[in-house]
Amino acid sequence: MQGFIESFKPFIMRYKSEVLLVGSAFLIRSISLVLFFQQKGGEQVPLVVPEKQETRTNVSKQTITVDISGAVKHPFVYTFHFPARIIDAIQKAGGLTEEADEAFVKRSVNYARIINDQEKIYIPFLSDTANGYLMENKRVIDYTQPNISSQQTTDNALININAASIIELDQLPGIGKVQSEAIFNNRPYTSIEDLVKNSVLKQSVYDKIKSLISVY
Repeated sequence: MQGFIESFKPFIMRYKSEVLLVGSAFLIRSISLVLFFQQKGGEQVPLVVPEKQETRTNVSKQTITVDISGAVKHPFVYTFHFPARIIDAIQKAGGLTEEADEAFVKRSVNYARIINDQEKIYIPFLSDTANGYLMENKRVIDYTQPNISSQQTTDNALININAASIIELDQLPGIGKVQSEAIFNNRPYTSIEDLVKNSVLKQSVYDKIKSLISVY
């Protein structure tokens, strides 16, 4: 055996550096394997859930609650999984009744709009529009332009910001749910300029609607 080992000495002396590198790598590898199996046999390594996956799970479980009333068969407060749309709320409330102003709804209500938590949805009756409780902007097609534009032909077509519903206010250009609720909640107004004076709307938004609104 001693002679067998002695026969390798010339080889080891010639390739001393390489032998040391190979030996070191083998030793480090052996230590790593020992530590890995010790850790695996002791404490269980926790499973880390990727942040993006966790976010998608939270969103998919989010719920919203809305109040739908008016000309629907079962007006009530309903809960939906986000995202849900106005058509989902109408269908869950049993659909429109025979007294609903279906023509007005088709023209003025965007069935595809995503609804928000704590939102109030009102479907108008025929009597609402017949008695003037709800009004819609008169719209004409301008054949010289590629899109449809709103035109106010008489003072009667102006929206009264002291009497209009949130649905009507939401139809004004540049006005969304937040702005329409702000206009509604800060009544009454003595002039349309109060919208800017009372910090209800920004000047840029006010300039878009000032020719479409009144206080009478």
